Amino acid sequence: MLVTGRDPDGAVQLWRVGRRRIAWRPRSAIIGLAHDEGDMFPTLPGRLAFQLLEWVPALAATAVVWPWRVHTGRWPVVAYTLGMADQAGYRYEEVVVGRAEADASARHWAEEIRRYGRPQSREPDETVPDRTHLLK
Repeated sequence: MLVTGRDPDGAVQLWRVGRRRIAWRPRSAIIGLAHDEGDMFPTLPGRLAFQLLEWVPALAATAVVWPWRVHTGRWPVVAYTLGMADQAGYRYEEVVVGRAEADASARHWAEEIRRYGRPQSREPDETVPDRTHLLK
């Protein structure tokens, strides 16, 4: 689910909160390599091929990971900012037992984000203080 909250400076931040949908997030989705690889892949077909090489394995692995999650009952819950380049970014992740527990944890984090601007029940796994490099 998408949730809005305010950072300590009062600016609005958009968050994605919920169970992990794919097996893993490709590296370019995490740190914006698609924007930074301009010298390595200067043409549009090169950039598309780079994205394809990252996303296809993640999506293919999801076909195996989802049944495994159902079988083991272990579900990762994530919350991360979808962000503005001039705001700090945050990423939270925890693995809980049971799909219902994962949904409850996601709802709890969403409520904390609405109320306090970010989840209060734990520290972030990753903090990105400056995203201005994404604007280049």
